[in-house]
Amino acid sequence: MRRVLPRLVAATLLVLAIAEPASAASLGRFGAQFRYWSFDHGNDNRNPLIYWVPGPFHVQLEVWDHLEGRDQFRPELGVHLRDKRRSSYDAQWRHELDVERFTLGTGQVLSDRLVGKASVASLIAKDSTDFVYSAGLDVYWMSYSFAGIDVIRDPRGDDLWVVPVRLRLATEANDWAQFTVAPASRRTLGWAADVKLNWLRLGVEQNSRFDFTTRDNIIFTAGVEFLLPGGEQ
Repeated sequence: MRRVLPRLVAATLLVLAIAEPASAASLGRFGAQFRYWSFDHGNDNRNPLIYWVPGPFHVQLEVWDHLEGRDQFRPELGVHLRDKRRSSYDAQWRHELDVERFTLGTGQVLSDRLVGKASVASLIAKDSTDFVYSAGLDVYWMSYSFAGIDVIRDPRGDDLWVVPVRLRLATEANDWAQFTVAPASRRTLGWAADVKLNWLRLGVEQNSRFDFTTRDNIIFTAGVEFLLPGGEQ
């Protein structure tokens, strides 16, 4: 943990330095979380992160601090644009240990209630490049409640096809509870439960050979999220 603290302090100062020049009308949303990954082989991951979303872009700074092995500092930048129909167009970069991840995605408003999604991410390592593909559909009702399904093909780990299905029940103040189940192609099943209540964020997630690892893990999340003075939700 001694290696993590200087990085997290530096990350916090960087985010505040970036946010300093922003005008009072566009300070946006700020959050901080601590996630604890408990792996079945014992090499647990302590995972603090902070993020800032002032509007058309976001900044996230994250540390993965494993009990053994190499740690990671994972900076992330994203740009998010919308057209007159409120469809979104996203470009994102994230550094992941020995991999640079570049993602292009879109969310197309198909009707008053339907949003179609698609993305492709390139994972560029020193001697190889892999691609992660995703497509999905969200159905909205009220202001913020929705149900959605995605199909993800990720070449890492066991090269699984994963199909997360989400249900978010939200209030008009955009407090919400979200539930996810994620069946995968090799008879594995992930799930998650997350809640946002005012400024508080809590979550628990079980992954079964999903995404970057072939190890079963359970993730506990606690954090805060709030609008900076003058920001708009």
